[in-house]
Amino acid sequence: MIGNSTFLRNLRKFRLVTFDITETLLCFRQAPAIQYAKTAAELGVTDIDQPLLEQCFKDEFKTMAKLYPNYGRYSQLSWYDWWAQLVERIFHCVKPNIDEKKLKQISGTLIKIYRTNECWIHIDGNKELLSRVRQANKHVGVISNSDPSLHKVLKEMEILDKFDFVLTSYEAGYQKPDRSIYDIPLEKYGVKADEALHIGNTYDLDYIGARNAGWSSLLVTRNKIDLERAQSTHAYPSLKDLLLALDTKEIQW
Repeated sequence: MIGNSTFLRNLRKFRLVTFDITETLLCFRQAPAIQYAKTAAELGVTDIDQPLLEQCFKDEFKTMAKLYPNYGRYSQLSWYDWWAQLVERIFHCVKPNIDEKKLKQISGTLIKIYRTNECWIHIDGNKELLSRVRQANKHVGVISNSDPSLHKVLKEMEILDKFDFVLTSYEAGYQKPDRSIYDIPLEKYGVKADEALHIGNTYDLDYIGARNAGWSSLLVTRNKIDLERAQSTHAYPSLKDLLLALDTKEIQW
């Protein structure tokens, strides 16, 4: 198969291939603000200002990331408490007089369902790409800025067994684009940086972060500005486009 031989040739220099998860291999079934409002309504908290909820989500997430970086990894907060506090801050922002008992129910429910397939869907082409990379006899892993519950999400979505390892920023103690998180799997598998490839959706964290660590990288994003910033054979609007390129083009690393 010509495409397969080109695919193998494009990946021949790599012994390790890692993936980001959110918006790379999996995505939310619906925007978090919509899911938050839906869950709240199901638990009896209605009349939520949706645009305000969306803004509060963005603002409070930034605040929590600044106050307690890496999902509380360096603080007294557990990752679970980090998410619970985030949800509570968001709903206090939207409905200052919200019933505290209801709020606890909402936060607990949201934390639970976001670790299941209720809130996630597969991005088209993800399973094929993972299978092809595994068939090429590479070490395959995950490098994700997330908390340890990502393992459960991947199991729920039936792709955990596609990976040799899953490295979350919480467990690593470093977040992308810090090169330290990219160094961990190199040491684990005895791989040199120029033998490693990372695939993700974020220009700064994934594409540049990996390259600054000495890796090769590919970007999968619909952001037109980022598509133009990356080298032309390194950036694609979808996994399907990426797979087609690996099958038909000579990628210049």
